[in-house]
Amino acid sequence: MLEIERNFFNFKRKDIWFSDSPFEVEGCQGVAFYACKNKVDMPGFVRKDFVTPVIDLTLDEERIWKNIDRMSCRKKINKAYNNGIKLKVNQCYEEFLEIDSEFRKSKGLPGSHIDVDYMKKYGTLFVAMLDGKVICGEVFLEDKDHIRRLITASRRFTGDQHWNNVVGYGNRMIIWESIRYARAKGIKEYDMGGYYAGADKARELEGVNKFKMSFGPKLVTKYNYEKDYSRLFGVARRIYGFSAAQVYRRSCWP
Repeated sequence: MLEIERNFFNFKRKDIWFSDSPFEVEGCQGVAFYACKNKVDMPGFVRKDFVTPVIDLTLDEERIWKNIDRMSCRKKINKAYNNGIKLKVNQCYEEFLEIDSEFRKSKGLPGSHIDVDYMKKYGTLFVAMLDGKVICGEVFLEDKDHIRRLITASRRFTGDQHWNNVVGYGNRMIIWESIRYARAKGIKEYDMGGYYAGADKARELEGVNKFKMSFGPKLVTKYNYEKDYSRLFGVARRIYGFSAAQVYRRSCWP
């Protein structure tokens, strides 16, 4: 379980990841539980169901590799190594945030709640580099049994298809190497970060689904829970759109 304290204006809120079930929390005006395993009814809590692709890390590495689609992923991961792409872990925070900001602007997405202090205290940052320059990166959250892709951003603003392909190689390399990293730590579950299950066929989000499923995960239903302990905090949260569902969407579809 991972517990994160956050300040929202003058309110204190706790975000709790990877708990089996929600529970009452003291010392804050609001709490959100993300990616819970169990579906329960808790007085005062609002529950949202969602589906996410999960890779079983208890499988051996060779089996996980073979479950990854050969053409769309394995070949491109190998191209990342062949093109000289290198990875760094927990470095280049500021450069990653600059890329994330530009990436979100290009996609018309809301800003991220992640900053350098947040990443250093709670996250694990992987960046892919080419010729000494960060081309893409991902922030992960983890505890002893779970790792989850939280935010991903890439430097794809040139309109150059070859460059976009190279960045795509780096993205896939990060996922594969983060799988290996998590397995080496004894982590059991790799959450790809949400699955679009809307009734309308949004082409871009369907494409994100296809990308995630190409790594061979299984779809798993999980649950978010939210409770306000302060009526004033609840009003402010609704006015400014600060809810568990909205934060989760923003992190899943950067």
